[in-house]
Amino acid sequence: MPSHLDLFLIPTRKGRYVLYSRPEVMEALEAESGHRIRQMIGWMMRHPYRIVSWVGRALNSAYNYYVKLEDRIDPQERVLKAMAVSETFMIHFIRKENAGSIGSEFHAVLCRQRLKHVCWFAVDLIVSGIVVLFTPFLAPIPGPNIFFYYPFLRLLSHYRALRGTRVGLAYRDLEFKSLPGVSSVTDNPGLTQFLERMD
Repeated sequence: MPSHLDLFLIPTRKGRYVLYSRPEVMEALEAESGHRIRQMIGWMMRHPYRIVSWVGRALNSAYNYYVKLEDRIDPQERVLKAMAVSETFMIHFIRKENAGSIGSEFHAVLCRQRLKHVCWFAVDLIVSGIVVLFTPFLAPIPGPNIFFYYPFLRLLSHYRALRGTRVGLAYRDLEFKSLPGVSSVTDNPGLTQFLERMD
């Protein structure tokens, strides 16, 4: 089943291009890709034992909350992770007045994102390693071990975003399609909210 991703290369008010894709498309790609975490949570939610089913529903709520948090932290990260599981891309773009070629702008966005995620991957790896060293002291603290879970989840997320940038940079059959103008795209409230978070 070939998976296709429509990407929008849109200039922000600061003059940089950002990548955007519709949230429903990204959710469909995540479900289609056989995302292991979603599969495990779905299996637990359908389990005949009530306690396992309850844990599955709790994990589902926590996962959905994490996805919303991730969208607030870095809206483009989810787009990059969707790129890692898609097989074909169509890049819709709006040209700025002084922009170079759209292909080079697309690659510049991916290179910028790759550098950012490599740096944050290293930071989260170091923090996770330090927390593992202090686990004997942190384990007795009641409640979830947020000191380990959050950096570890961010570490995994940066890894998946790096896979997306690698796929995007290696992809050779890029298709570009010009959009008539910003007003035709910004009528989408999800995109407007995305662009506000990017500025």
